[in-house]
Amino acid sequence: MEMPVKCSRCRASYSEIYIPYMRQYLCIDCFNKFFESRIVKTVEKYRMLSRGDYIGVGLSGGKDSTALLTVLKKYFPDKRYIAIHLHHGIYDYSEDSLRAARELAESLDVELHVFRYSDEIGITIPDVKKTKYGRKICATCGTIRRWALSKAARELGVDILATGHNLDDTLEIMLNAFIAGDYESIRRLRPVLPPSPPNNYWKVKPLINTPEYEVLLYVMFNGLPVKRIDCPFAEDARSLRRKEILRLWEEREPMIKFQLFGSFMKKLIPLLDRVEEEGEPVEYRVCRVCGGPSSGEVCSACRRIEYVKRLVIERRR
Repeated sequence: MEMPVKCSRCRASYSEIYIPYMRQYLCIDCFNKFFESRIVKTVEKYRMLSRGDYIGVGLSGGKDSTALLTVLKKYFPDKRYIAIHLHHGIYDYSEDSLRAARELAESLDVELHVFRYSDEIGITIPDVKKTKYGRKICATCGTIRRWALSKAARELGVDILATGHNLDDTLEIMLNAFIAGDYESIRRLRPVLPPSPPNNYWKVKPLINTPEYEVLLYVMFNGLPVKRIDCPFAEDARSLRRKEILRLWEEREPMIKFQLFGSFMKKLIPLLDRVEEEGEPVEYRVCRVCGGPSSGEVCSACRRIEYVKRLVIERRR
């Protein structure tokens, strides 16, 4: 039986967690201070909340957005917050996610805006599963989710939209985009993104350098309300497989995630920025269906939504 170890920081309490990349044992109080401090420093370093006072936070009911809203409300209480929850219509999973989001919003005294797919766009994610997009349901769900969150933020008139993308999310997307040669997606991973017309809000990612496992610990240690049911469509998601590769890599090299993130911020992003400056100016277009930003006449989300809606209507006849 292992002997209890004192906290490396306070030296008063016994530790509850070991952080390999720091080689430190931390008690719950010291871990909370460490976790929250990094998020606050990230917000201040990139001046994430300096562009306005009305902050929209994408609140899924999962651990990342739950931790994000909790920390922002605690350390930046002078801002006005609204939690934006997307209800995908995925049976008990979506109801459980809404329960968790509502519990947190009420406990923090934050307004909750629910964007129900069934009401707002006339379809649900289970409808998508029954179409040709069902083979890549997570990718299609992600496209619609980003579109819905953007639409809600635009309609609510927020100054800033904060999302709970953590370090593991960022690196997984970066690796996937790098493999696909999608360098524009890599550029959009930066901590702060300016408005893309017709959107008039800034996008920020305060958890961008926070490991996913530490987010889970923070939520558990503090008893925060999170969804209990896993999405039934995400069992074999590619993102989960690539995160597992990162986890195995981290076991051998504890600092690898931070090294990758450092290279991303200090070398790759500046390089891509120079390429853009030397190239043709970016032309913003507006989707003729939803009025949001688009690379073509109709954005990819609207094309998918209209296709699924057409199939749903045909099946009902």
